[in-house]
Amino acid sequence: MGVYLSTGPEGSPDGLRLPRQVATLKPTILLASTNSWLSPVRIAGTFADLGCRVQAVCPPRNALTVSSAVRRTYLYRSFRPVLSIDTAIEAADPDLVVPCDDLATAHLHAIYERESRYGSSPWSGTAALLVRSLGSPASYSIIDSRQEFLALAREEGVLVPNSALTPELSALDRWIHDSGVPAVLKTDCTSGGEGVRIVETRHQAHRAFRELVSRRPTAQTFKRILMDGDTTSVARLLRRERPLVSVQQFVAGQDANLALACWQGEVLAQITAIVLKTRSPKGPAAVIRLIENSQMSAAVKKIVRRLGLSGFAGFDFVIEDRTGKAFLIEINPRATQTCHLQLGMRRNLSAALCASVSGSPMAKSPSVTARHTIVLWPHVSENLLPARLVERAYFDTPRHDPEVVRLYGSSKRFTLSNAMKSLKGIVWRKGQVRIAE
Repeated sequence: MGVYLSTGPEGSPDGLRLPRQVATLKPTILLASTNSWLSPVRIAGTFADLGCRVQAVCPPRNALTVSSAVRRTYLYRSFRPVLSIDTAIEAADPDLVVPCDDLATAHLHAIYERESRYGSSPWSGTAALLVRSLGSPASYSIIDSRQEFLALAREEGVLVPNSALTPELSALDRWIHDSGVPAVLKTDCTSGGEGVRIVETRHQAHRAFRELVSRRPTAQTFKRILMDGDTTSVARLLRRERPLVSVQQFVAGQDANLALACWQGEVLAQITAIVLKTRSPKGPAAVIRLIENSQMSAAVKKIVRRLGLSGFAGFDFVIEDRTGKAFLIEINPRATQTCHLQLGMRRNLSAALCASVSGSPMAKSPSVTARHTIVLWPHVSENLLPARLVERAYFDTPRHDPEVVRLYGSSKRFTLSNAMKSLKGIVWRKGQVRIAE
């Protein structure tokens, strides 16, 4: 880990002074991934191109384990998540930790809470690392709750849909009586379209609520285990966790997002886009078009400053059809799937963050494309895209990571081989389940 400069700017939301930067030109970056998403490997490549030493803690079948951009990987264990991330932090001794999914962010927040509970100084060891990587600790509980986050955004004058926490069906019924349908039900600490239901009637709302709070495995659970090799869902089921559900006003319009890099409450660089195609209903973007939107930019600037954020973050919006106004829907407090794109000085998120961490000038690099339409990797089939879009789009591909392209070059598909590999990691014994590690 680098040598830390003594003090940083004052005025963080919790009244603490934040560490300014790391006195090293080539910081060590630890990526934290708890699932099989492929976007983290793109972040790894961008940081490696900047000269950073990239390491990762991830599940065994994650693409980060074969990426040439990653110098070393550490095993993430679904049943011992905090311990496995702790072990990786101790071994990697990083200058910055980058969570790559919402669960990884929640684990890092839990580690900070443990450190502070047992009297660790916020400016030494792991606590200092997490403050530098994620920003003000006062923001952690707000970020982990969809409802608290939207309430804060509303306080800042940001346009958000009406919403409420609905721990029980009776609370959901009261909200529907007052606000009506259609509505959107969501659970905390989920992403990629998981834990989201759009309902148009009270009956649909009741059914969706029961599905979201159910502790029984679903088709999506089995898909994640068999196709993706993701055992986190099994761990959650065995821990008998009941998700927190909130309800939100449905806004009819165009999905949009804004990914950014920030440092101690200041936005460093950002990429704004509308979503042209998703990978699945309510799922992550597959094709985007770059735009500029002053309302979205102003909104995230207020929130980043209020929360004192550092690192990467993504903000989801809906641009309402009727009015053209941008409603902020949620925050993704992590690296999102567009954070790796190098699109010029004000839109090169990794370079901006690396410069702030190291205290060095921002590396200058040209934009990888002059085109505004981008097909994100792994690419959806060209047969599903209009021919005119294919001709004009930039196809984002990890060309400098041949092993990743060889193994993950096309969209993941269900095969018997993949299913059997995943089942090998699950041992059934006397009616109990454990993950073979």
